[in-house]
Amino acid sequence: MHHNTPLSYHFKQRHFWFDVGFLLALFVLAYYVPILKILPLLASLELFSFFAFHLFAKSSRFQLQGFLGGFISSTAVFVQTLNDPKFERLQTVHILQTLLFAICAMLLECLLILFFLGSHMPAIYFVPVVTQLLFFLASAFLIGKILPSQESAPSPMPEESDLLIDHPIVWKNVAKLSIIILTLVSIMHFAGNNLGLSASISTFLVSLFEAHAILASIVTQWTMEPDGIELLSLIFVVLAGNTVSKCFLAYKGRNLDKPYWLMAIMIFALVLSGVVTALWQLIWAYL
Repeated sequence: MHHNTPLSYHFKQRHFWFDVGFLLALFVLAYYVPILKILPLLASLELFSFFAFHLFAKSSRFQLQGFLGGFISSTAVFVQTLNDPKFERLQTVHILQTLLFAICAMLLECLLILFFLGSHMPAIYFVPVVTQLLFFLASAFLIGKILPSQESAPSPMPEESDLLIDHPIVWKNVAKLSIIILTLVSIMHFAGNNLGLSASISTFLVSLFEAHAILASIVTQWTMEPDGIELLSLIFVVLAGNTVSKCFLAYKGRNLDKPYWLMAIMIFALVLSGVVTALWQLIWAYL
């Protein structure tokens, strides 16, 4: 059971100011050791989740649970929401919104990774991720307007999500994900140089499970050797891997009556991001 203590209580605690102070120290350290930028980035996301939990939990329960869970692992949110018995009586609209907001959080984290890890990165690299983020946000709100008229029964409120936290920064989570990302960087570098495995294949396989982790690893590699990596292509590979895995989880999930709706939204978002990116490149070519 997580404690939901008032936000003002934390401001009086030493652990809160220790976390904030240590986060600032990590930003200073990352300035001198760029490969460590992932540490303050992940810690900042933890802190953001903490404030969002306290400020918005009561007014947007389902969206918030999906959104905060998506920062940690959108895949975990999909598995839990689609298969956990405590969500089986949840209305379709709430399940879809929880899942869509989890994807939005993952995409927002991807944008932060691109912005923070890739110094002075061209705008074209942000276009496919921004396109998907805006489309999923619009879909989540549109579903909320349409589906309630089809379902009149009230939804049971599930137990508090295990993904919600009541501590400013969980450093164990930061350390764990940082180690995973840095390990992926090493593995991809080894696979490319010694096993002959293409970057696209290795990126796709890993993105089936962790999209933002593999994106952080390829952006880190790109900053070290920008001429050796087709970053835009790999961003689309990451998005494609995320689409395939989420569609599979939706199809196999027990709690969603109409998985094809979510699958159609996922596939259309991928196609839309490709079309918008191609148009962006075409427009800039004529300017």
